[in-house]
Amino acid sequence: MDTVKVAIPAAPQYVQVVRLIAAGLASRLGFTLDEIDDLKIGVDELAAYLTGTQGRDGRLDIVFGVAGQRITIDGTAHLSAGDGVRTDLTDFSRMILDTVADEASLTEDGGKPSFHLVKSRGS
Repeated sequence: MDTVKVAIPAAPQYVQVVRLIAAGLASRLGFTLDEIDDLKIGVDELAAYLTGTQGRDGRLDIVFGVAGQRITIDGTAHLSAGDGVRTDLTDFSRMILDTVADEASLTEDGGKPSFHLVKSRGS
């Protein structure tokens, strides 16, 4: 599996960088335009939980994994103490993610909120 790593400020305006990388990698794997759009929607939905609408003090570490016809995206937030992040998906978010991704989750690991997203070509 090939990996690509990027760190961005925990602010919504930088999520576009993650979307662009995801789209580029998916395009390289032969994803259709609709599949690429789905991937970008999934990234937006999950990253919004970590950045909040106004941004947070800290950074997001994003790791992309590319293998075969599948891309995985794992994001971990490194935020200032006391910056609470909701890690339970709303029903609406769950519905969106179930539609656009093969797998999607939002968790907290060791006090750090994180997300996991998987999308395969042809799914």
